Amino acid sequence: MALQIIGTVASAAGFVLFYYLMALSKFSPQKLLGEAFRMPDMRMRYTPDTLYKTIAAAGENGRPELRRFWLLDFGFMACLTGVMIAVSANIAGRGSWVFALMVSLSVVRTAADVAENLLFLSLLHRYPERRDSAAKLASAVTTLKHALLIAWLAMLFFLLLQSAFGFTIL
Repeated sequence: MALQIIGTVASAAGFVLFYYLMALSKFSPQKLLGEAFRMPDMRMRYTPDTLYKTIAAAGENGRPELRRFWLLDFGFMACLTGVMIAVSANIAGRGSWVFALMVSLSVVRTAADVAENLLFLSLLHRYPERRDSAAKLASAVTTLKHALLIAWLAMLFFLLLQSAFGFTIL
């Protein structure tokens, strides 16, 4: 139990820290790129042209910030996974099939996020050379990542409603 509490607190603290470093601090990549700049993975789906326009819009000085953002995102996603697993344990109950499904969704979502960032970093490294097939794959992985998060959130809200209204389906 103590290990679970420590893991939950560490995950939540890391989640906040990495978000701060990525988006809120004075020297965060998001602030240095400008308030209007939108990361490609904030969209559900995008075309290779959109992805390459995003990289181009960052400019020569902004491309290292994109790289730093995606590197920080590895820490953010690891901590988010810890938070999702902790929430799943508290809502679904450890050992239930619903808990196992929610943890699986969390872990597969993280794997998709890792794949997405690796693709982004690879495409950024090769820029201005275009690799449209890899950019299309990155978009598909982004869509999968969002779909898995939506599925996890749907289960979470269903379990919360089930608990609030006292009915049992799962």
